[in-house]
Amino acid sequence: MMANLMPYSLIASIVNVTSENLDNFFRRVLTDVRKLGSKKVVVNIITDLKFHEVVGYIREAMLDNIDIGYELHLWKRDEVNKMLDKLLEYNIDGILIYCDEETRPIMIKIYDAFPNKIKAMITKNYCVQP
Repeated sequence: MMANLMPYSLIASIVNVTSENLDNFFRRVLTDVRKLGSKKVVVNIITDLKFHEVVGYIREAMLDNIDIGYELHLWKRDEVNKMLDKLLEYNIDGILIYCDEETRPIMIKIYDAFPNKIKAMITKNYCVQP
């Protein structure tokens, strides 16, 4: 369980899940952001889907959580370095990382390549092996 020691102003999330799990994980991101006391999140989804396809999967979750502001960015797997550069442009208080069982091995490899500056901002990594 995440400790709510102080309110966070801006949270970022990195999501790498199968399309069938996008809705559940988007809801989980918004729930975790709310638990951290924030109302703003930069959601980065690693996917090959087009923007309108992703929005189709997460539409209900977006409508159920209209009190949380978010930016939604989609990245291809070979654009992870661009994603990390973009994250460093924000004044982020924490980063949440999500994956499902199918994408866990890929996400662990991606995480291992993160620079220490990004790793230091990670509030919760749900992709670490249990």
